[in-house]
Amino acid sequence: MRGRIIRLTAVLAAGFAILLAQLTNLGFVSADGLRSHELNTRAAAAAVGNPRGAIVSADGEVLALPIDHDDTGQRLLREYPHGPLYAHVVGYLGAAAGASGIERSYDSELSGAATGIAVQELADLFADSGRVGDVMLTLHHGVQLTARAALGDRNGAVVVIDTSTGALIAMWSRPSFDPEALVSPAPGAVQAGARLPVARAYQRHYVIADDESLSRAGVELLAGTRREPGSTGLDLPGEPDGSDMGSGDDAPVRLTPLQLAAAAAAIANDGIRLRPHVVGRVDSRSAEGDLATPDASFKTRPRDAGRLFDAASTPGLLARMAAAAQQASVRLEPADGVDVTAAIANGRLADPSEAGTRAGSWAVLLAPADAPTVAVAVLIEPDAALDIGNGRRSDTLATMIAATAAEATLALRAVPDSDRP
Repeated sequence: MRGRIIRLTAVLAAGFAILLAQLTNLGFVSADGLRSHELNTRAAAAAVGNPRGAIVSADGEVLALPIDHDDTGQRLLREYPHGPLYAHVVGYLGAAAGASGIERSYDSELSGAATGIAVQELADLFADSGRVGDVMLTLHHGVQLTARAALGDRNGAVVVIDTSTGALIAMWSRPSFDPEALVSPAPGAVQAGARLPVARAYQRHYVIADDESLSRAGVELLAGTRREPGSTGLDLPGEPDGSDMGSGDDAPVRLTPLQLAAAAAAIANDGIRLRPHVVGRVDSRSAEGDLATPDASFKTRPRDAGRLFDAASTPGLLARMAAAAQQASVRLEPADGVDVTAAIANGRLADPSEAGTRAGSWAVLLAPADAPTVAVAVLIEPDAALDIGNGRRSDTLATMIAATAAEATLALRAVPDSDRP
């Protein structure tokens, strides 16, 4: 009898120990991860209707309208004027749907809960300051529109990155979705938990075909990406960590379009990859204040994200990419009819059906070729219905789309700052 009591006591003690450990894990160790998990909608539900800052493009286009205090007692909903165009970046905020994108990763800044937003002076420590943060993106509305138009009805992605800072100038993924349909309580709106298309630009890996379509420059570019196969450190949620990519020289190359763009940009930085980011700064202001008159700003600084190429090898790689562009007659005309030289690398994607009949393609482009300031990556998913001519030359279409996006970016930079909106 005594032995049974001792065993029962030991079992109960072990059970209490396990319960205490699990409570400690949930309450402290994993608390932040659980709060920010995409399936946790409680925080988003609490945020709906509260004052919230705007999300604005680099050229002043409001992508998510601000929410001020509501005196009527009605909970105000977030509005997204451009619908699917920025859905994978801006995200959504809804009571049932939860939050994604910038709405989730910068929730504390937008709501004013972040210390740098809520506390501007000593008195704010002892009072509800009623402050919010406006998130200013690095994306340019005109280039984003160009990227969408250039990709057209094809599924895939276009990524444009500033080589000197890692700032993303455009990032378009197709198919997209309408965030208004997730936020709206109207009949027929998308239900919570509905399967939404992932962001092709940074959330999906694609297998690069290792065949005759790869030029020497393409082989060298892909070899560099193997040095840092994990996530790029993008300031958006949901980027895969690369743990499913395999290892070793014989493993297939699996990349996101963002990784391709970041690798191309590294060639212009002596082989160093900068951390890509979509947020340029956060402006702090009163919830009733004007977006144009913030009280303080917090800027994103460029960050080193690892070496992809040896510094001594980048000039030769850039020269081979420039020669490939010259051979393909790729030249840009961003403004005033003045041609700009480019540098390219391209190839095909492995056909996921294993039938070998569908042509998916990728291309990266750097411009100007002698001192690149812009890097573009384009990926077109395999689709038999949209293949044009010989599938082996489908990479030409991806290169043309990349050139269009690069031209729009260089034309934007040709406009004096005083003439920009």
